[in-house]
Amino acid sequence: MQKPKREITISNRYLYFYASLVKRIYGLIIRNEHKDQPDERYIGHLGEDGIPISQDTTHTKSRLPGTPVPDEIVLFRFRKRLLLGTCQAVLSRKISEITVLSEDGRHLRFRHTNLVYLTGTSSCDVPLKTYTMAVRALSREIDLEAVWEIAVESATPLPLSEIADLFYNTESDATQWIALYLHLHHACTYFQPQFSNTYSPYTVDQAYFRRQHNSRRKDRDEEREEFIHAMANQDESIAEHTLTQRQQTYLEQIRQYALWGSESQHATQAQALISEICKTKKNRQKSAVELLIQKKVWKRDQNLDLLRAEVPTAFSDLAIRQAETLAPTCGNRKKQPVFVIHPTDHPDIALSFRRRLFRGAEIGVHIPDIGALIPKDSHIDRDAAERMAHIPFPDQPIPMLPTRFAHDLGQFQSDKTHPALSIFWRVNRAGHLKDFCIAQTTAINKADLSTENIDRALNDPAHPQHRAIQFFSQLSTRLEKKRQTASLDPEEQSPPNHALRIARELSLLAGIAVGRWCDNKNIPAIYEVRDPIENIESIIQIPHPVVRRHELRRQTPNIGLDTTPETHHGYGISHYCPITQPTTRYTDLVMQRQIDHYLQVEQSLYSVDDLNTLRYRMWETQDLIDGLVHRHTRNLILQSWENQLGREFRAVVLHHKMHGVLVELLDHPFKTVIYPGYPVEVGDEIDLRLTGIDRWKGWAHFTEISHQLSAVGF
Repeated sequence: MQKPKREITISNRYLYFYASLVKRIYGLIIRNEHKDQPDERYIGHLGEDGIPISQDTTHTKSRLPGTPVPDEIVLFRFRKRLLLGTCQAVLSRKISEITVLSEDGRHLRFRHTNLVYLTGTSSCDVPLKTYTMAVRALSREIDLEAVWEIAVESATPLPLSEIADLFYNTESDATQWIALYLHLHHACTYFQPQFSNTYSPYTVDQAYFRRQHNSRRKDRDEEREEFIHAMANQDESIAEHTLTQRQQTYLEQIRQYALWGSESQHATQAQALISEICKTKKNRQKSAVELLIQKKVWKRDQNLDLLRAEVPTAFSDLAIRQAETLAPTCGNRKKQPVFVIHPTDHPDIALSFRRRLFRGAEIGVHIPDIGALIPKDSHIDRDAAERMAHIPFPDQPIPMLPTRFAHDLGQFQSDKTHPALSIFWRVNRAGHLKDFCIAQTTAINKADLSTENIDRALNDPAHPQHRAIQFFSQLSTRLEKKRQTASLDPEEQSPPNHALRIARELSLLAGIAVGRWCDNKNIPAIYEVRDPIENIESIIQIPHPVVRRHELRRQTPNIGLDTTPETHHGYGISHYCPITQPTTRYTDLVMQRQIDHYLQVEQSLYSVDDLNTLRYRMWETQDLIDGLVHRHTRNLILQSWENQLGREFRAVVLHHKMHGVLVELLDHPFKTVIYPGYPVEVGDEIDLRLTGIDRWKGWAHFTEISHQLSAVGF
């Protein structure tokens, strides 16, 4: 129920105008300098009748007039805020300081000049919290519109005592005085504090705009309280379409804070919201994540790293519709029968083999011509350029192109025509490669060969692809030995099957051919390069294979992209321009489009500057993807271990750190730092027991079994 406004009587109105007139004409201070009412500069105790005790000129130096006593409730100013608190002590110094326990529970210290008012009330009689709630509730109920209507006519600044007289129409006690003071300095719509310790009335227009401002602030506070209540109530769901625009902003602030923590743009506002919603939680960022999961804004298995990286996980409607309408048109391309091999852990590759009369043989490597299907700057191309690469998450990979490319447009379907980019080599009678050419063809898939089919075709002379598979197997073996001789890396292990070795070596051969073709014709291209490994001899001498593999990966330079055909020391080749994975790497797609355009009009579609910009983006994207995959894989491992506390693992020491040692589990791709508590050497194998997991921090706690010493992994 709204409190009725206090009526300003005619007699009070007459007395006010009369007093103002006397003050203006004779310059007298009305009512004997206002000693019967406290003003904003007065510091002292209130007497029993509610009138402040006047200052005593005979006071001693050890006690200043108006100095609070212990446990007395006082009103003071601290960092531009008006607060109530309980006096703890008065420090006698050159500049006297007062220590108080404030209403928000802080122990504060301030100069005595910041003391505004002494209530004369002890916190032993009335608890500070109760007194504060009563004063601030009374302050919110004050409405000085009637007083303002009197003051605005003369536009004369008023002291606090006169405002109190006109509003209360009686002598005011300490609670009323403090409530009025707080109202005038915080939420008053009608008066503005002046430096002369008076309050000037706003004009009619100013008062109107301030009322509008206060009304909007009240609506804002109501929306905020409603949002906090809905978020704190576990049984109430949050649907974004039911939230107001301001409440959606609050939700977005919490979402950003859950991702970025104190680095988010509105971290302070989000922290205030979370502290009111989750009052018992200490880790506010973790509380924000749990809150969003509880309100079903995020899923329980939400990949936060993916959200932080702002990687799009869905394609636009325009890109999806465009992918559905695409058809693999081949035009006047020459038809070429091929067979496709499907090696494990390697992209599919199509091959062709035919004997030429009196001229040896001809082999071909054929790649689905995705560059011809996706026009430059189309909707699909923009979505692919935004992603740059396929993200190979173990549980749910994120494709670079719409799903149809993975199952239809990006593969050679059985007995169907598909546009292809083909590289043909002439082979002499001794089986050595001679010259090559690149052409756009229409590939017709005549056979799909799995790893088992490749082995069967190699050993069965009656198999239709026996001669072709036998030739490709011999060719891939020669190419592999040649690369290993030129490479400075430790000798790599041979692939476990013929299909994988054939696919890998012929894919590299196709990339070399494309790179040399572009270099000879001065076509701008993106080449894959890598520097040699330093101190390779010391790595080779490491006896333990896991430690040797770790050091090799740690000291191997990153694979780079360049527009000049430098050497790839990892493969032992040069002029390597990969184009065999257009559905998973955007650079391969761009180079396919570059080659197609040159074959048609003998001009380059992309300049060197365009490709430089593209390769820089690809570098950044690849580093980002590596980090995303590593952290997500680690999180999946920790998730699978949550119900396996007490499980034992075998680990090997990789190297010493400043604090602890780095170990790797032998049966899982999981590295962690432990503190065994006793000397260990690199290459030592130790037994660990899993004793705890914290997925939020991304670490697992292990205990060394044989010595029962703590070994914490992070």
